[in-house]
Amino acid sequence: MVKNQSSVIRWWLCGVVMLLALPSWAATITVKSDRNPVAMNESFRLVFEADGRVDDDPDFKALEQSFDIKSKSQGTTMQIVNGSVSQTRQWTLVLMPKRSGRLVVPSIPFGDDKSQPLVIGVTEQAAPTSAANNSVLFIEVSAEAATGSDEAYVQSQVIYKARLFRAVNVANASLSEPVISDADAVIEKLGDDREFETTRDGRRYVVLERSYAIFPQQSGKLTISPLTFEGQVVNRSRGMFDVFEPGGKIQRVRSDEVSLNIKAVPVTEDKQHWLPAREVRLVEEWPEGVDLTKDVIAGEPLTWTLTLMADGLTAAQLPDISPQMPDGVKAYPDQPRQINDKKQDTLIGVRQEKIALIPTRAGEFQLPAINIPWWNSQTGKREMASLPARKINVVASQIAGAPVASAPSSGADMSVSEPTVVLLPESHDRSWRIVSGLLGAGWLLTAVAWFVLRRKSERNVDVRDDVIPPDFSAVKKRLQVACQHHDMVAAKEAMLGWAAVRWSENPPRSLVDVAQRVDEPLSLELMKLNRQLYSGTDLVSGTEWAGDELWRVFQIELSHDKTAVKTNQSILTAMYP
Repeated sequence: MVKNQSSVIRWWLCGVVMLLALPSWAATITVKSDRNPVAMNESFRLVFEADGRVDDDPDFKALEQSFDIKSKSQGTTMQIVNGSVSQTRQWTLVLMPKRSGRLVVPSIPFGDDKSQPLVIGVTEQAAPTSAANNSVLFIEVSAEAATGSDEAYVQSQVIYKARLFRAVNVANASLSEPVISDADAVIEKLGDDREFETTRDGRRYVVLERSYAIFPQQSGKLTISPLTFEGQVVNRSRGMFDVFEPGGKIQRVRSDEVSLNIKAVPVTEDKQHWLPAREVRLVEEWPEGVDLTKDVIAGEPLTWTLTLMADGLTAAQLPDISPQMPDGVKAYPDQPRQINDKKQDTLIGVRQEKIALIPTRAGEFQLPAINIPWWNSQTGKREMASLPARKINVVASQIAGAPVASAPSSGADMSVSEPTVVLLPESHDRSWRIVSGLLGAGWLLTAVAWFVLRRKSERNVDVRDDVIPPDFSAVKKRLQVACQHHDMVAAKEAMLGWAAVRWSENPPRSLVDVAQRVDEPLSLELMKLNRQLYSGTDLVSGTEWAGDELWRVFQIELSHDKTAVKTNQSILTAMYP
């Protein structure tokens, strides 16, 4: 009994000793820096090391008050000495100081365990902006107006260039974008970055050049904030077991701030048509091989292409080109094409407009001159981009010896002339009456059938799904027969019948009206058919009309429009509303 009691007492004493010894088993956490002091704009490494099991993962948020945390990593090392195993855990942080002075690395909690505080000295270091200080990494910036000075007009182009000089290899590099005081300014990056080599004070540098076009939208002082470059310097000579610099230190450099004076629009200029540029050109283009003095035919569209180019303006800044047409010539402009051609040292804005001109009658017409005022930002003077007035001679849509037909005034089909009265012999009078009666009865039956079908469709309109495509089989058959027999009148009626089904809510009134709602090549064939209805022959080939091509392109049109939904955006859109 006594022996058992003494045994219990011994085990109790051991437990007490173990409990008293537990605090001594807590992990010891040390902190050290790879160098101290450090300089502004340079990174350093902070290593936390625990020689035992920590209570929890560390919380490094307290460091963010004085440092930027660029990266974090952790690892574990084990050592065996005389059969004794020891384990050490490390947490490595790459930090960048936010300010100079004595910065404190606070005590970092690892659960209930904590590290000791550490003071880091941060010395002042101005951001290098020239090679005079013999730096291995620096940025040079410049901003110039068209005059080469630090003054520019509002909405004119300012070229901003940044050059990064480096005499070392860098990785994980980034260069910030320009930030300016004018919130409404337009900033466009120009071309691709350029890289070249140069020498400054006997040291070789690799230079990265990046250019921007800035268009300030308000007058006053324009400030461009400093650019910031950040990269990891690659140290090729470091040792294999260098735990402090496994990837090289991170270095940050900043450029200078740049300011310009932005001048308002001169009081003598129109603010609504203000175009400050280095150069503005206006050019025109006509279809190849067309002689405006004799090759323009009434009723046929003629494309007039106008291109406005401005060195130092965006395409969005260029005005509309809307010349007033003389009486007898209708103009139908297409949607303008806008292009920003970004060169290495400037931005060239391009606005191209294609205008379909349709003379409605024969005669001589004068297209107006076009004048676009602009401000030369290099000379500070007003100039004019111009095109002279141009005469066109329009000939009638007919061939030699064919009856003359007046051109339509509104683009609709020309009315059929008064039919010639032919007197039939008396012997044919009774036959003529019989045929007329049969035709009249057929017409009456057709009208009754049409009326019944229309009433039926009106009663069923509420129960049918509107998305069901219309049935073109009947009019399609009519057009096929007309084209096979080369019957222009029947082909016209079939096309109008097809269009009436296709656009039932707003049916076209003429072949020209149909042509404006379909794509090429069908639109071209319809215009050709419309002309030949009144000339009888093809004005180009001089041959009689053949319907094979119309039938072929019509089938192509149907294959492109399975659901009978047409959104034509060709150049002839809205020509005949």
